[in-house]
Amino acid sequence: MATTPHDAPEAGQPYLPTPQAEAQAFAWDDLLTPTRQGLRELFSWLEAACEGSAEAASTEHLSTSLLVSGARGSGKTTLLLSAVQALRDWKSFVRGAPGPEVAALSRTLERLERRILWLEPLDLEPVPTQANLLATLLVRVRAALDQPRRGKGARGDSSRWASSILEEGAEETWGKLDHLIRDASFMWEDIPSTTDARVRAEQQIRASEIYANFQPRFADAMEDVARTLSMPRFGASGGDQVLLVLPIDNVDRSIEHLYNIVKLTRMVASRHLWFVLAAGHQEFQRFMERSFQKELIISGQAGIGIRGQEETLAIARRQAATTLRRALPPSYRIALDLVEPHEAWRFPVDGRGESLGSLLRRLRLPAGKRTESRVLETFADLFDLQARLAPDVARCYREALRNDDAEARETEARPDEPLLHHVGRLALTLPARTLQDLWHAVRREVMCSAAPTTGAAPEQGESVVRIASEMLRNAIDESDLPAWASEQLHHHILRQDDQGRVCLDLTGKPIRRSKRTSLHGVLQAPPRDPGGNGTGAHARVLGTEVHLRRFHEVVLMLEDLEEPGREASLPANVAGWFMVLHDVLMLFERPRVLSADVTALEMSPEMVATVHEFWSGRARGEPFVQAAFWWTPPSWNTFIEFAILTAQWRAFLVRLSRGFLTAGDGEDATLRARYIQAAWVENICSISGMAMGQWNWGDERQGAMSVLKASRLTLSLERYEQWVRDAVAELVTRIREHSAGYDRLWTAQVWLRDMLPLQVLPEFALAFDARSLLRQPSGVSSPNEGWDLLVKDWRTQAPRLAAFRHQRVRDAVNRSSAAESLRQALGAGGGRASETYYGWLDTLVDAWFAVVDHDGDPLAGVVLGLTPHLNPPSPDEHP
Repeated sequence: MATTPHDAPEAGQPYLPTPQAEAQAFAWDDLLTPTRQGLRELFSWLEAACEGSAEAASTEHLSTSLLVSGARGSGKTTLLLSAVQALRDWKSFVRGAPGPEVAALSRTLERLERRILWLEPLDLEPVPTQANLLATLLVRVRAALDQPRRGKGARGDSSRWASSILEEGAEETWGKLDHLIRDASFMWEDIPSTTDARVRAEQQIRASEIYANFQPRFADAMEDVARTLSMPRFGASGGDQVLLVLPIDNVDRSIEHLYNIVKLTRMVASRHLWFVLAAGHQEFQRFMERSFQKELIISGQAGIGIRGQEETLAIARRQAATTLRRALPPSYRIALDLVEPHEAWRFPVDGRGESLGSLLRRLRLPAGKRTESRVLETFADLFDLQARLAPDVARCYREALRNDDAEARETEARPDEPLLHHVGRLALTLPARTLQDLWHAVRREVMCSAAPTTGAAPEQGESVVRIASEMLRNAIDESDLPAWASEQLHHHILRQDDQGRVCLDLTGKPIRRSKRTSLHGVLQAPPRDPGGNGTGAHARVLGTEVHLRRFHEVVLMLEDLEEPGREASLPANVAGWFMVLHDVLMLFERPRVLSADVTALEMSPEMVATVHEFWSGRARGEPFVQAAFWWTPPSWNTFIEFAILTAQWRAFLVRLSRGFLTAGDGEDATLRARYIQAAWVENICSISGMAMGQWNWGDERQGAMSVLKASRLTLSLERYEQWVRDAVAELVTRIREHSAGYDRLWTAQVWLRDMLPLQVLPEFALAFDARSLLRQPSGVSSPNEGWDLLVKDWRTQAPRLAAFRHQRVRDAVNRSSAAESLRQALGAGGGRASETYYGWLDTLVDAWFAVVDHDGDPLAGVVLGLTPHLNPPSPDEHP
């Protein structure tokens, strides 16, 4: 599908809507990629059908139907109309389209042009439910037989019958069709039950007689039709014959239509007649199930009660699957994919209108004192990460996307392509018609914003809210969400405030996040001496690993607020536009996302975890525990910030060599863990700072690259850790200067105060003593007072940090598989079961601190100042 927009109005003129057709035929160069792929498959099928029609035996049972399937608005009707146009005038269809692919397509169309005769398309949407589809088909075949008498051939030659013999043959064929049309009512329509018994019996006998020889008569008539129609095109000497094709659109509009079409294609199977059906595959399958279910109910064979209803539905599902396999085998289906996001960004493909990406850059996001609004300026910034990533990071991120098979189609190697993040790809992966609607909506808002207005001007960003909320509502309506979920999204979550402005009501947290990640690499700690770390005989750490994970996607789960326990996952397009609208509303000076909690939606991705295998002999029931401590970033309020975090970290993982993680070069694993930890902190600081990204990896002398390119890891790592400490100090200073309240800088301040001092402790580090990242070496002064202020804050918050640390250990043990096994063994009851479980939990937590804090409280060494035994190691020592 493409669109040919009118020229943009001149400045100062009001926006005028552009009428557009629901679907129409387009030239090859104007079609979107999914429609092109579908057309190629359709033409290949028709070419094979033409070859097979001359070779197939007349006695074999044929499947002569193709299903063009796809989501609503994916371009099924456009494909049918364009196919008809292509075979009527293939030279105009491919005119101006370059490349070897078009040359091969032209040869195919030239071969098919005289072999394919399209019958008048049948659109089932306006057709009455009880229409006689058999008679409808036969009338279209007869109209095709009459057409050569009145018109001209495909090449402009006169197509009148050349001789009286041909005229007589045509009349005989016409007579056979006319006889079949008269008999169609007896076969198709039910015998009226109110008719006299004798008359009804005679009609039933007549219908049985017709049905007994209808299929041979129909096959014979189609042989004559094909022969007769082939004579004006190929002569009377035989050889090639015409293949009739009936396109049927909107097959899935009702149960009766769909069932009757399948019945029709089986009844009139002929190697000279093919059906091209357009329908959504899921709707096709579901409606077939419902038709068989309805048939079982009417016949009295349906089960009673819940078990009987489930059995009836299972029978209907098997019947539908068997019928579809016979009528439309899986290889006879052409699936139209959604438009890929990068192609959507360039829409329209004909180049006669401004691209969607260019229009998105002309719409302004909300402005205000919040630091997010100072960086994110246009609507395009919520989709494209190009401006948020440094060149080296962007290059590695593109490489990561290319190497990932699941996303290989979603990005291109050209550097001028936008760097669409996960949410942007979800939102812009659209059916063709929805993409066209989005383009017109964005263009409308751009034109309206440029036109002069009377009265008070709307707040900046309202046009973006209108587009995002409209797209979200449309995505909800066209999704397969259950009724309760659509109702909750439309009327409880997506609503208007007291001023009539769109807002999201997330009170009660109806939406939660489910992450999708995969393991990228594992960094293992060196073996520990059981007798040298104070573990004794009752508890010990058996092993520690740092797991680096690749982030893939976020799945949003909607929970029913009225019926606990019922939930549904939001479809990809719904989730994408929900997250886009959420970010837009959070950018206003007064965010319009309502919640009774501090954070309306927990969004933190889990990409790095320190996993400990811990054993405690005094813990009854489950002495072995595998506890995972996830590295958590700040609790930002928008998805775009987490998108930048995951993109920069994904690029960093690509930059790390596999040998760096597997210790193939003999370097100490604890040094590499310290490097990864420092890089994690610097990544967060880059997003929390004023640039909102632009992580600078440095070069051979400084920054993250200096460690990877150094011959000696120890010295370069210490310089890099100082580099990160300076970045932290700079961030603290920027927070004091620019924070506008509860914004992104304030969120970073909370993370620096609560999480950074815990990040270097044994729960998160690969070694018990890995606090060098937060040690300021003696004689080194911080570039500003930011670092001193942060350390002072840690000392003031020491009791709180100790309690916070204790709770995180408890939570990690509580999330372990050992805890889950013990809870299942004890059952859901209270009393002794609860006492046993919490006693076990307390024993494990106490044993953990006894093991990892045997030399003293490591937290005190961080927040209260350096103690003598925590002095920095010499350059030649490993910490």
